[in-house]
Amino acid sequence: MDGDQTNDVWGVVDMVPDTNFPDIRHKAVIHSTNGSLMSIPRENDKVRLYVQLSEKDVVDPGTGRVSKATSSPEKILEVTRKTLHPFYISPLSGVEWWTMYLIGQRVASRFSVEDRVFIAGDACHTHSPKAGQGMNASMNDTHNLAWKLVQVLRGWAYPSILRTYESERRKYAIALIDFDKRISALFSGKPRTSDNEDGVSHQEFLRAMETASGFACGTSVHYGPSVIINAKHQYCAENLVVGQRMLPQVFVHAADARPVDIHDLLPADMRFKILIFLGSMEEESRVVEINALADELSSPTGLLRKYSMGGRSSSPMFDLITIVAGKKEKFNYLRVPMVFRPHWSKVLLDDTDITGRKGGGAYKRFGISSKSVTFVIVRPDGYVGMVAPAAAMGDVHKYFASFLLPRHWVSRL
Repeated sequence: MDGDQTNDVWGVVDMVPDTNFPDIRHKAVIHSTNGSLMSIPRENDKVRLYVQLSEKDVVDPGTGRVSKATSSPEKILEVTRKTLHPFYISPLSGVEWWTMYLIGQRVASRFSVEDRVFIAGDACHTHSPKAGQGMNASMNDTHNLAWKLVQVLRGWAYPSILRTYESERRKYAIALIDFDKRISALFSGKPRTSDNEDGVSHQEFLRAMETASGFACGTSVHYGPSVIINAKHQYCAENLVVGQRMLPQVFVHAADARPVDIHDLLPADMRFKILIFLGSMEEESRVVEINALADELSSPTGLLRKYSMGGRSSSPMFDLITIVAGKKEKFNYLRVPMVFRPHWSKVLLDDTDITGRKGGGAYKRFGISSKSVTFVIVRPDGYVGMVAPAAAMGDVHKYFASFLLPRHWVSRL
């Protein structure tokens, strides 16, 4: 693995605390001249404390190496009390678990071998746990890989799609470790004071923790161009960034006006979700345009039949969700062509619910015109793979043809 191991040593304890520190039930970072400390609230009144240790606390004098045998939870708590002073802290009923570690920041040179052997999580990247990225990054690695493996094993996609696992996740791991180096340096540095003007300021720490939140929840992940990421038509939905996660948004069902968050309609079921923003259907000319598009999609050479089984007008690889710019009081969802409403729950309106507090404004928020049809293609892992106007259906065909097998190939498998 490529990378380094720092000399920074940290102790970790899990316990139910007895303390007068007022922010103990918040995620808190304390940066003092004695060292740094992070407190993270856990279940059942527990907290986890990450405590910066000095070499004298952890180095075995006989070997000169860091050794857990030279430390103890009592030593870690002793350092904790110095860092938290003037507040006190002690375990109510003993320390439940403890450990110590050196920060290693490394990434594997390869995440796969010949598209048959894959590694994920800690096997391909190691870093400090304080950014909350160990489990988060590992789950995103395996989610990214799993849907691609399933598509290949089902005979839906070419095996070449598996190459995007390494290109997407290794680039992310490198960015994560670069960030981890910066945040680890902030934790290990001394705070800025009148006697130490070159120290770390509170504002620097705050900005770093805000960036950490983006890594933890996945919103800062941005996959670059590949066969499954095509930003050619980004202009037609400028605020839905291709390569990033689909933004949350509340719509209402056209059939019964009940609100629903779009993410509740994007389960990780291995299918591509094609969100079809039909725009307004008030003018008859627009209805004619939409009906023509429906005929094109469901024709023998159309997108849906190309990837369907047994000549059906729908495909098991796609889940269609239609979103109309209309008002719930006036709109009749039966006006939407059948191909765009495979089920009543798949037709949504960009309108508020009956309370007027939820939903509405999605077209404006996403930067999508209500005067034309726009496709938003969401990958099985929730990332936007492509946006395109209906006038660019040829590019949509090319996008899917670059990694999906057409139906006559699938039927032979």
